[in-house]
Amino acid sequence: MDKTIPCPPKLNVPIVDFTPEPKVKRIRRPVHLLDREYQEKYKEAVAKMKALPASNQLSFVRQAAIHEAYCDKRYHYDPDHRKDVVKFDVHSSWLFAPWHRMYIYFYEKALGQLIGDDTFALPFWNWDAPEGMVVPALFKDSFANSLYDSNRNPDNLDNMVDLNYLSNLRNGKYTPVSFNGPHGDKAYQDAINNNLCTVHQQQMRGAGCARSFLAEKLCADNISPKGQGSLEAMAHTAMHVWVGRPHTKTCTGGVVNYKGETNCANDMGFLGSAGRDPLFYSHHANVDRMWHLWSTKLGGEGFKDPEWLDASFVFYDDVDNPHPVRIKFRDVVDTTNLGYTYDAESEKNLPWKERQLTPLVPHAKGDGALRSWSALPKTAGAAVFPVTLRMNQVVEVPAVAVPAKKEGQPRVLVIHDIEYDPGVANKFDVVLNVPKGSALEVGPQNCEFAGSFAVVPASSEAGEKVNGGVTFSIEECLKDIKAADDGTVDVIIVPRTEGEIKINSAPTIQI
Repeated sequence: MDKTIPCPPKLNVPIVDFTPEPKVKRIRRPVHLLDREYQEKYKEAVAKMKALPASNQLSFVRQAAIHEAYCDKRYHYDPDHRKDVVKFDVHSSWLFAPWHRMYIYFYEKALGQLIGDDTFALPFWNWDAPEGMVVPALFKDSFANSLYDSNRNPDNLDNMVDLNYLSNLRNGKYTPVSFNGPHGDKAYQDAINNNLCTVHQQQMRGAGCARSFLAEKLCADNISPKGQGSLEAMAHTAMHVWVGRPHTKTCTGGVVNYKGETNCANDMGFLGSAGRDPLFYSHHANVDRMWHLWSTKLGGEGFKDPEWLDASFVFYDDVDNPHPVRIKFRDVVDTTNLGYTYDAESEKNLPWKERQLTPLVPHAKGDGALRSWSALPKTAGAAVFPVTLRMNQVVEVPAVAVPAKKEGQPRVLVIHDIEYDPGVANKFDVVLNVPKGSALEVGPQNCEFAGSFAVVPASSEAGEKVNGGVTFSIEECLKDIKAADDGTVDVIIVPRTEGEIKINSAPTIQI
């Protein structure tokens, strides 16, 4: 066991309830636009947090331990109420977004306390804008820099980020695009467009309801996560794996997990170690911003369930006198309640908001039917579930029933009961009405793209499998492929990674 990363302590002091902040004092800005003074302030704050003794609950090692505990399955559900042992994780359910907002909030607040500045705001990594699509220079200087982390993938640091990374990483091989250009090069322009289309799919086209954006419900009567949303599955997961040092089957060094085993998918690329990289916090500040934009600019409506609004977690507050604070999800739905918001300039021009997606194959109605998807050759034979995915071997599920559209109730495609090894990167894409032989070519830039299931590697026992799922809003996709009024569509599952993924239940389309 890694003794340098302490476990969260047992509470021996009273827990107080969270008190909303009276006004907004902190404005989060893009990292790449920070002036020199703010950059130095950021480095100073993190350096002071790293210098705190591990006994301080707001120290950097304690902050990393919090993420490890809640995101790498260190906790279990109360065994007194269950016969089986079930690990707890805030991922792959409606806990994901609010828990991380809480976590980042207390981290940000502690940084400001350490430098005596209650207006200090955590800068966000603006990977959704072309000028921010690279690891920020502020994090890359290794000399006397508290924001530097050696456990990053050196092959990716100076290249254009790939928000669809796991779909383009083939058998461990990847062709990067230099962030420095040439900017007129087709590969450069395609990389930017594909990234913007990925965010468009995540934030708009596939985010028609809380289920598909924030994830499915997780309740006491059914504690197996029912499904992740686009906020977690897409750019968030891609950037974790993009930044993290690549995994090798045999390795030396790296991070020792709680079982004493070495994992070399560090630091961002592994949930047990992600919180050890300062870049993680600016990355998640942008993930949080994506939720903020969805709620405030894109018309997104969150959950109204009291079980969600009243769910709570406990975090430590106040560097000088650490004490536990209980905070509820209803406290964090509006960031102004937490005393922060996001830079208004960064919201004026969202380059991913208006994207022109292209069809991979023709789709038409009426007289155009002879040229449409319906006339293209198809492969005989439907998948029989359960089905085990193999990389690049697509699975065709023909004639999935599509319920009639109802006003104000977007249709969603649901794939549940997905078994996978949590110790490796896992991803598959889902596309609609594409010939099986063409499905591998579909990406977020295409009209037929419905969404992705993707997870960041985590600790796993030998032979361990976890159960998950994913939910996609497909109303816009159905419209684009001229299938909004059709009674059925063909669903094609496109495996993108080598890990074994088993889907036990056939996809369904629901309202």
